[in-house]
Amino acid sequence: MNSAPNDVIAATAVALAVGLAFIAGCAVYYGRQITSRRIPMQWGTDGQPAWFAPRLIGLWFSFGVTAGLSAFLLVLALHDPQKLTALIVATVSVIGTNMWVQVHHLKRVIRWQSEAPAN
Repeated sequence: MNSAPNDVIAATAVALAVGLAFIAGCAVYYGRQITSRRIPMQWGTDGQPAWFAPRLIGLWFSFGVTAGLSAFLLVLALHDPQKLTALIVATVSVIGTNMWVQVHHLKRVIRWQSEAPAN
């Protein structure tokens, strides 16, 4: 029995755990600096917030998306080992992208909050 696919899936699961820990750490670290009850989730072309979400959702949305998509992709990898490489690349891409998105988003929220303290 070839254990290479299982080793790759295990390494990907470790990458997922590290990525989720990073995203959670960002939510806790930057969340301490965000005092608004509702925070922007998207900005319009004019640089102003397009819509808001409750603070808890805004801080943890990226964590949930990363966990959900990665779990789905890992289940697919276990179910269809012939597509293992593509699914692992997709999983790692989701993790890395959402790590970047979390940092960028929360820093932008902090900047927005400092520019408009009445929010």
